[in-house]
Amino acid sequence: GVSLSIGPGDRLGLIGPNGAGKSTLLKILAGMIEPDEGEVGGPRAVRAIYVPQQDAFPKGSSPRGVVVEAAGNMLQTPGAVHDEHEAETAADRILDRLGFEGAHLAMSADALSGGWRKRLSLARALASCGGEPDLILLDEPTNHLDIESIRWLESLLTRGEFGGTPFASVFVTHDRAFLESVATRVAELSPAY
Repeated sequence: GVSLSIGPGDRLGLIGPNGAGKSTLLKILAGMIEPDEGEVGGPRAVRAIYVPQQDAFPKGSSPRGVVVEAAGNMLQTPGAVHDEHEAETAADRILDRLGFEGAHLAMSADALSGGWRKRLSLARALASCGGEPDLILLDEPTNHLDIESIRWLESLLTRGEFGGTPFASVFVTHDRAFLESVATRVAELSPAY
């Protein structure tokens, strides 16, 4: 029973009680699961990325290794010209844009703080689409973030571009301050109506 549209540059905040289907809707929009009925429409080549609520990385992996792997997977799509060097170059560019340097690059991904883990999740998602998303889908993006990391994320989303490429965003949040700072529209999902 949900009908909504997301236009270029929209920043849609999804709110509602736990269990209302907010995370499920994000996964449907990301193409990770099929809707029970209805359809999801849009331009054919929409590059949507999904950043889950829980950040999970292979044990002992480096931030660069995580992002190189995602970039390599993206380069394996049919018709793509790909090699390890291209994946590494894409990963380095994305990590640099997200502020990774020195100590954060040298750490194990599972040893990063909550804020840096969220940045790494975003970097991995960006690498999966070549660093040029049309739509960013975020599930509870401020969980486990400190104030500095929340401000960084707000700035990224309100700029509405990454590396010169404009994008729209849809995010699930219970963080009222984040919602008020970032959202251009708010939609409430509730089984009550």
